[in-house]
Amino acid sequence: MDIMNDRNILKSSRRDFLKLNAVTGAGLFATGGLISCRNGRNEAADIKFGREKIGIIAGMTPEQLLEKYRKELFDNFLPAMNNYAVDHEYGGVMCFLDIRTGKPESYNKTAWFVGRGMWLYSFLYNNLDKKAEYLEIARKSKDLLLKMQPSDKSFWPRTFTREGRPLTGPGDIYGSLFVAEGLFEYAKASGEKQYRETAKKIIYDCLARYDQPDYIYEVNYLRNVPLIQGVRVLGHWMILLSLSNQMLKHEPDEELEKLTERCVDSIMNFHINKDYGLTNEFLNHDLTLPDNEYAQLSVIGHGLETMAFVMFEAARRKNRELFRITEPVFKKHVEVAADHLYGGYFDVLIHADNYTWTDGKSLWCQQEVLNGTLFLIEHTGDEWAKRHFERAHNYIYEKFYNPANKFWHSGGNRKMTNPNVNLMEHYHHGRELMLGIMSLERIIKRGGIISGLFQ
Repeated sequence: MDIMNDRNILKSSRRDFLKLNAVTGAGLFATGGLISCRNGRNEAADIKFGREKIGIIAGMTPEQLLEKYRKELFDNFLPAMNNYAVDHEYGGVMCFLDIRTGKPESYNKTAWFVGRGMWLYSFLYNNLDKKAEYLEIARKSKDLLLKMQPSDKSFWPRTFTREGRPLTGPGDIYGSLFVAEGLFEYAKASGEKQYRETAKKIIYDCLARYDQPDYIYEVNYLRNVPLIQGVRVLGHWMILLSLSNQMLKHEPDEELEKLTERCVDSIMNFHINKDYGLTNEFLNHDLTLPDNEYAQLSVIGHGLETMAFVMFEAARRKNRELFRITEPVFKKHVEVAADHLYGGYFDVLIHADNYTWTDGKSLWCQQEVLNGTLFLIEHTGDEWAKRHFERAHNYIYEKFYNPANKFWHSGGNRKMTNPNVNLMEHYHHGRELMLGIMSLERIIKRGGIISGLFQ
């Protein structure tokens, strides 16, 4: 999830392309308070869970793919982070740098990047490698952020100096939520449970502000359309679900269970457009569809990422029905986002009926396709997921990776002939590698057998 970098618009003459069932054959209807999917899976295509082997993934055995992931994480990405991005003196990470050389373009930091960095190193420590240096990087990030903690429940400062002096007023809700994400993961890593409570308080302070009828989210994908007062935002539910899901994996919590229920309900019953089957990024405060151009806007990268998070939540609950109704919606988002002319996946569908897109590609969007499809491969052995995983995997190595650079490109234009070079994106990249390693290790441990989780 990130703010789009390029708002140039690509227009197609194809009209009325996005019709419900056009891609996945999934019919959506509300029943019993939760959206359901008819004919989302062909019974003949059902996997005999727990019996069949997964086999080759992106032209590699699971062992070969695991080796590739581990090499990128431990031999390339983490050493580059340590040498160029991690601020070992003052804490946090510096992402405004030339990805070709690692040279900083600014020493200023943001709550988004520092909070995400704290999560990255804490998660790494908790799940893959308990090196003291990883925990120390997370600790210094925590100390840097907490000395700027607002006293009035406002959001964290958007931008601050290397030393931690605020340069702006409060930022947006995401900055605070990423601080919370880093804190609860750090709490598990360090054993200091008070930071889990701090994280939970931040989450519920953000939720209280989000619930106010005068809440405004200032990012506007449609420049000539007024912002919605009291807006409901798909990306907000997405992050709230992700955070509560992760915290519940650490330990049970009745309040957080209720929050996951609320997020899933809002996403599945309200944000999926009933005319064209994709998510609307913005709704009115009462979760009704706006009567203007926002009704045609789908930040499709958020849509597919959100559906992956709902599938992750279904896995945590071991809820087969929730998985089965979410899977075809995820697939539809991936299919529609695919750029079949130049490869990769688009981020933003400006107008569904007019089939108007932003002309740009972002690494995070491609990596969320990888996260969701690898999840399906592990748990169902799905051949569709294998095809899109291979498609996305090959694309990012062709267009976003350059072995001569210190870091990957975070995005660029449609053809990736003009890639970004002045922003290092560490969160989605590190997460995709770590989740991929964990998934592949589970697959290998099972001898390549499908998990059977949703049997």
